[in-house]
Amino acid sequence: MKLSLLAAALLVGSAAAQNGAQCLYNHHFADGTFIIDQPGSYKLCDDIVFCPHNDINIETASDEDIAQAFDPIEQGNPKYNNNEYALGFFAAIAVQADGVSLSLNGYSIAQCREHALMQRFFAVIELASAPFTPGIGPHNFVSTTFTPAKNFELTGPGTIGLSSHHGIHGNENENVQITGVTFKDFEVGAVSLNNVKGLEIKNCDIPNNRQDVPILGSFSAALKIRPYLKRLLETNPDYSMTLGGTVKSVTDVYATLVSHIANVYKDVMQYGFIDQDAHPDEYQLYNNPNQVIDGPCYVFLVHGKGPAVGGFGEMQATDISALSNNVDILNNNAQNIKCFTNEVLATVVDGFVQNDARGAIMQFYNALDEVYIGMVETAGEYTYTGNANLDAQIMVGKALSQNLLGDNVLQTSVNSVGLPLVDWAEGNNPSFTPNFRCNGDSMHHVVKGSIMIRVEDCQGFNIMGNTIDNVEILSKGPVELCADFHKGASFLDGSDRMLADLRGISVAAVSAYDDSLSTGNDASSISHNTITNLYSQSANLIAGVDIQGFSEGVDIENNYVNLDATVGVVSDDKWVGLRIRQSASAIFVKKNNNFVQGEIQEDRRKLPEYHPRPAGETEWPNNGCPYGH
Repeated sequence: MKLSLLAAALLVGSAAAQNGAQCLYNHHFADGTFIIDQPGSYKLCDDIVFCPHNDINIETASDEDIAQAFDPIEQGNPKYNNNEYALGFFAAIAVQADGVSLSLNGYSIAQCREHALMQRFFAVIELASAPFTPGIGPHNFVSTTFTPAKNFELTGPGTIGLSSHHGIHGNENENVQITGVTFKDFEVGAVSLNNVKGLEIKNCDIPNNRQDVPILGSFSAALKIRPYLKRLLETNPDYSMTLGGTVKSVTDVYATLVSHIANVYKDVMQYGFIDQDAHPDEYQLYNNPNQVIDGPCYVFLVHGKGPAVGGFGEMQATDISALSNNVDILNNNAQNIKCFTNEVLATVVDGFVQNDARGAIMQFYNALDEVYIGMVETAGEYTYTGNANLDAQIMVGKALSQNLLGDNVLQTSVNSVGLPLVDWAEGNNPSFTPNFRCNGDSMHHVVKGSIMIRVEDCQGFNIMGNTIDNVEILSKGPVELCADFHKGASFLDGSDRMLADLRGISVAAVSAYDDSLSTGNDASSISHNTITNLYSQSANLIAGVDIQGFSEGVDIENNYVNLDATVGVVSDDKWVGLRIRQSASAIFVKKNNNFVQGEIQEDRRKLPEYHPRPAGETEWPNNGCPYGH
């Protein structure tokens, strides 16, 4: 990584100051996120277990006490702004300063199991003052100024442990170094950075991701709709509506929802899973049969501006400020990774995907068991029966259409629950027929399969000396109930549902360090990596290295890829050591690679003249979140 002189000086200075670094102990995290807003040196002096306000006694706590546990807005601590912390304590450490070094100092830092269950969006270390940049995500997460970390250094030895999402996450960062760290028990990814200018990840060990996840994304939907329903209860305690043929009050719907949440919490804390016999309704809605995260799964993800929720990048952003650059991923070892993607069929009404006030999809079909949920079909007619989630989402959606929630800290702009859906749930629209849009997950992010190292919308990178071994994808194949497909998929992949697809290294819409490709001296590089033992029974594609989108100026040399020792070179099977897609150019593949399952270079094609796609048609600005689309 080519650091500026100033950045190099800051990092050298911070490393030299380790002996005088501020110690971090568990008591620093008792109230919630530890915010680093001043430059300097910090180090762990204890094994940190992030579990703020963990005073729940499951024998005596009420269902509501459990359901709203760990919520900083409920706790009212003024240190945590309602905008930035609207999703809860999104990190154990939030770094929002220029010139910070953090030494793990041989210790570990992780979520507790309780918080990992109840806080489903989380990074052990967030490299910014908020989890999203202004205008991005299901909420306005920035109250005044978004402050990303710059010139940040994290050093091992030590462990970044249990996290319900990421080990490290950030947006708009500059000059980040991560060295000698062990990442384990993350659900989504070890490191995920968007629009980073200067990144080095080296000599890190990833022995496993988390493989005892008890719940699906539908449980997160229950957690996040609860505050809206509570607000309706507080402001309109006599509110009621017909749902599934029965008049239900807001009191009843709220009690059912918090009871479901509390029952899951008690079961998981006691047994590690939802008790099917004791709580069959909760089990049907929330149980995770594969015990790994039910959405995208990575080890390292580097992306351009905005969250990586759309399809694979096709055309590199024309605004250079929106590109990541100068990225080194060196000599890391990742193994024993399991992933699965749960396709959530999104109901479409009047052209709009139906999602609730927090952005969660209204789920009427269980693609894992291939059964309808919350409705029944008889002779081509569909009747709403409801469940704890759907009743809450629809009641809140109707109340919002009536302007009944009033002015409060809860933001509602992403709600898209349509009145035809509400009328049907109330029994007034018997001709309603659900139309499903496929190829999305529980938040309607585009399904892309799983990628261990993904670099996208990036100018200048070096992926070298990494080992990826023993990766298994547990996803099943797609179901056939699609009226259409997610509009955010890439040009080539519009209806390609990559639920079970697996890639070791994928780069898309990437380029050399500069435009001087004639000598190759400034080319980006994928070299000296070893990728072995990648498995996915239902995949259409298992690729060691995949070069996608309009990528150019990449050297590929001295890599060893053997995806499955029992599989050789077969032209029409799902295994391919190296794939270079149609739009890529100036990809230099040296003869010293060993791709045991062969190479595929697709025929070149001319890009459509209108790329990048207009916002609002088939993509969103900077991969902004896809609510209602």
